[in-house]
Amino acid sequence: MKKRQGINSYWRNVWQRFRARSAGRLALRSLVVFVVIALSSPFVANERPWYIKVEGKSYSPLLQGIWVDLGLAKWPEVLFPTEDWAEKTNEGIAFTLIPYSPGSIDHKNLNARGPFERQRLESWRFRHWMGTDKTGRDVAAGMLHGTRMALWLGSIMVGIAISMGLFLGGIAGYFGDQGLIVPKSRVWAILLFLPFLFFYLAYLPGVAEAASAWTRGFQPLIYLVLYLILVFLLDRLLHLGLPKLGSYVVPLDTLLMRLLEVVDAIPSIILVLALIATLQQPTTTYMMVVVGIVSSASVARFVRAEFLKVRQQTYMEAGRALGFTHLRLLFRHALPNALGPLLVLLSFSMATAIVTESTLSILGIGAPDRVTWGSILGELRGQHQIEWWLALFPGLAIFFTVLTFKYLSEGLSEALGEK
Repeated sequence: MKKRQGINSYWRNVWQRFRARSAGRLALRSLVVFVVIALSSPFVANERPWYIKVEGKSYSPLLQGIWVDLGLAKWPEVLFPTEDWAEKTNEGIAFTLIPYSPGSIDHKNLNARGPFERQRLESWRFRHWMGTDKTGRDVAAGMLHGTRMALWLGSIMVGIAISMGLFLGGIAGYFGDQGLIVPKSRVWAILLFLPFLFFYLAYLPGVAEAASAWTRGFQPLIYLVLYLILVFLLDRLLHLGLPKLGSYVVPLDTLLMRLLEVVDAIPSIILVLALIATLQQPTTTYMMVVVGIVSSASVARFVRAEFLKVRQQTYMEAGRALGFTHLRLLFRHALPNALGPLLVLLSFSMATAIVTESTLSILGIGAPDRVTWGSILGELRGQHQIEWWLALFPGLAIFFTVLTFKYLSEGLSEALGEK
């Protein structure tokens, strides 16, 4: 109980020191604003109206559309969606603040109409307040939905990078070159069945004529589980049959660091482009997954350095002397004491993720049906005349988002660094 109270008191002091800095408070409030915009964007910018009355009955196409997109409902026949809801026969209709979805095309305002230029509209209610791009899509709707995409894709990349980096760097820093002792029977079992695992996971799905969802998802998982079962059974048999076989001391730290050096030797953007080129249809989500995997190398180096410091502490030596398991030492003692610097790294990584996604979207990599800040900027590629609104609005959004996470990480760093 006293230990838990001490931990709570420590984080309470960190929070108080963070709040004492105006830059940190401003960054946190800006982050809250971005999150609110991301969550509310479907209800602020949507071509589906909030309310419509047809044949004496009232409907909410916006809410109905959410249930339909989730597969939980179907469109009523009288409410079947059309390209232009304003032209649908109705007895009353109420649109959202911005009556356009990010993918809605206004055929009357093609070829990038500016916010101050004359627009062909039936009413001021349908004006494009931030202009349109060359395909007639509303920039304001794209900006709002781009906020959600930026935070979502950034979270995917950071989550993968932090998870993989924490695992690889944590075990490398904790075990070092002498701490991991593996029985020879287990090593032989792993190496014996490894070629079969590679054959079933890598070769068979590639030669299959029809790659079904089962082949892409559940079947590799079944193969992996069977591989682990076979390794466990062979390990037990060898251990019982040859009890004096001995063990190997695995230089885990050296092996992982050499692997990370190879990854770091290749420019990250080139490695990302090479991996994305292997995908038949590189969606934006897959793109950020690849970026997260590549970025995990730098995270692993950072985590390894923190765990190297933590494992030398007195409480870690006391835990080993008391016979604590490796899992307990890792998750109950080492990880909580390295959590503070990881929070700072997480904030920096979010800013990097948003910039990386924008860069790749500007290059035209990703799903063409997803509107992001980078894809709006990418509309300027190949243009003889620069449409300033296509550069200004997404550029400012990227700038302020990156600045928010920069100040947030600096505030956390200073709050955690004080004694």
